[in-house]
Amino acid sequence: MPVIIAGKRRGAKLLVPQGEGVRPTLVRVREALFSILTSELGSFEGLRVLDPFAGAGLLGLEAWSRGAAHVDFVECSREHHSILSRNIASLRAQAETKAILGQSPKDWHKLPALPYDLVLCDPPYAAGLMPQTLCSLAERNMLRPNALVSVELNAADILEIPDAFTCLKQRKYGKCQICLLMRKTPGMTI
Repeated sequence: MPVIIAGKRRGAKLLVPQGEGVRPTLVRVREALFSILTSELGSFEGLRVLDPFAGAGLLGLEAWSRGAAHVDFVECSREHHSILSRNIASLRAQAETKAILGQSPKDWHKLPALPYDLVLCDPPYAAGLMPQTLCSLAERNMLRPNALVSVELNAADILEIPDAFTCLKQRKYGKCQICLLMRKTPGMTI
């Protein structure tokens, strides 16, 4: 059973769905991702976070535990959404989170209008959802300038990065890779 790694609810156990096709982010990958994010952000305090392929909410709830002010989750599976809702309730995080039953990016109109500082993407590997997701984040102005977007992919996949983003870091961890992107601001050169 996975646990929250750090923050105010460190060590809290989280439920995860069982069965074929379920791939919760491994603890060592979550540790590496949040180490990279902490290095870039300094702190999660006050951040607005989106977890658009939430599953059980491991990534978004980790950000919440580390101080994020608000986390929105989107999950398309009723079973996974139910587990996510139970995880939120067990952490008593209802006031700082919102879990939407729907598909990313199709159902993003259900999300609050405020822009996000951080987006934590862990989509199904073979679904090819990231190009559309990244374009939608940029086109709908859902991100603050210089917002970060982390993407977990199969280690063999190549991420198509729209012009609105620049890749800050790319790291491989066994069978997966993490790409950290930044939303470009006008006139930005990297």
